[in-house]
Amino acid sequence: MKAILLKNDIRASIQLARSYRLSGERRLAIQFLNDAAESRLELLGVLHAPN
Repeated sequence: MKAILLKNDIRASIQLARSYRLSGERRLAIQFLNDAAESRLELLGVLHAPN
């Protein structure tokens, strides 16, 4: 269940980053891309955690 939430978080962060980049808000776009990267690392930890 947590993996699904993290995947959705990653998708949302990427969509927001794209929107901000297209509107000229480069710094905000970078912040959302960084959020997506952090969520991706957390997702990898969840997926590779022992059951």
